[in-house]
Amino acid sequence: MPTRLRMRRPRQFRDIVLAALAIASACGTPPADKAPAEKAPAENPPAPVAEKGVVAIIGTGTLAGALGPALGSHGYRVIYGSRDPGRDVVRALVQKSGPNASAVSQREAASRAPVVVLAVPGEVVVDVAGTLGDLSGKVVIDVSGGDKKLAPDGYQELTSDSAKAERIQSRHLTMRVVRINLPNIVYFMDPLLTKMRATVFVAGNDPQARETVANMIFDLGVDPWDAGPLRFARLFDAFNTLANVPGQQRRAEGYQVVMMPTVPFSCFFDMVQYFKFGEPTELKQLPKFPRREPAPTCEQWLRRLPPMGPQSP
Repeated sequence: MPTRLRMRRPRQFRDIVLAALAIASACGTPPADKAPAEKAPAENPPAPVAEKGVVAIIGTGTLAGALGPALGSHGYRVIYGSRDPGRDVVRALVQKSGPNASAVSQREAASRAPVVVLAVPGEVVVDVAGTLGDLSGKVVIDVSGGDKKLAPDGYQELTSDSAKAERIQSRHLTMRVVRINLPNIVYFMDPLLTKMRATVFVAGNDPQARETVANMIFDLGVDPWDAGPLRFARLFDAFNTLANVPGQQRRAEGYQVVMMPTVPFSCFFDMVQYFKFGEPTELKQLPKFPRREPAPTCEQWLRRLPPMGPQSP
């Protein structure tokens, strides 16, 4: 499945989501001739979810309809920004998003939360970001993806400057814009649907903003990966373009980005000095991304493997 879903064609998008939800439901449903055993009543009621913070979601479409309830179920107070917050469909979405969820105008929602998610179609995301008032210091998350162009062979064309998040940041310098490569929204309902968690790249020029978004992503059950400054968000679109290939070929298969931890060469030699990579200016304030299991230490790696890299004479 693609690593990012767009809302350019609502009817097709809706069909894809409904199919994905059907697959998720089927994966967790026992055969008809084997009725599930009745569960014994719990001795103690489940503890209430701890409150995590306030998130404004601008938009109330399919993406917001999956992301908002998922955030609400994990303790976040969700405020939807809608052009018509009184609509029945919006009120129903609020009810699914936790006891403290609400819906107001887009501008008011953005003013009431430190984190703002732009869950609107990519074609308008840059313009919408400019209508939300003063968002100085706020973390503004772009999930829209890049521009898409069709190549003569029918596949999508790679573009060199595709990230709308960069355009938003360049127009609004005081925002702390973060771009994520949103996975299939089914992973917010069942993170282990395919027995492994999807990886979500997180890019932004502000390290603390990346850390804030990483913790939110982690709470939703998928694994955040630090992708550095905002310009590297352009690489997300290359991953997404590759992920669309099986669907364009009408294959009954798809794939999700999963980053497998590997040997950290920095434990064996100074990669910056040896490869002349350069040293990031943010090195002393790198964000702390949450992990589900502690990473092996350099001492453990040195015990596991023989010497590697350039050796001293």
